[in-house]
Amino acid sequence: MNANGTSAVSETAYSPNHVANAFLLKARNEGVRDVDPLKVQKLVYNLNGYWLAMHGAPLVGERFQAWRHGPVLASLYHQFKSNRASPISTWALDKDMSGEGWKAYRPSDEDRAFYDALEAVWDKYKSLSGLQLSALTHAPGTPWSKARQRGDDYLDNDEIREHFREVLQRAKG
Repeated sequence: MNANGTSAVSETAYSPNHVANAFLLKARNEGVRDVDPLKVQKLVYNLNGYWLAMHGAPLVGERFQAWRHGPVLASLYHQFKSNRASPISTWALDKDMSGEGWKAYRPSDEDRAFYDALEAVWDKYKSLSGLQLSALTHAPGTPWSKARQRGDDYLDNDEIREHFREVLQRAKG
């Protein structure tokens, strides 16, 4: 925890763009055509939540903000805002490592822990729309609802971790 009582973001976390691109590639490979900006936000949020629950540290190197439609990564919002509610047909781009132009990146195929977690989240949530996923984040007692009740701008990573630990416990039955 840092000085203001919130969890610090891991220095080894992925860029939100890299995680979004992994979901976008998965959707394209499986012919899932409804991944719009809202859905990609919620998929990345859920994967980050499961990762926090399993590994204790955030997967993405940016904190989720408590926006009206649920948890949002501002950088990811700005990346795809021109899509509005339409399916995403491009990649999230980052400055090319060589410093020349822009390129789409995603986590290395060798990161099996990442892709195992991505598979689990994808299998659980791919059939839900962005609005349905958003509704899940709005339920009473979720990290987003708590942040909104307090008037916080950001979700607390400790609350996200505990929420997804409970989700995993319920899934085990």
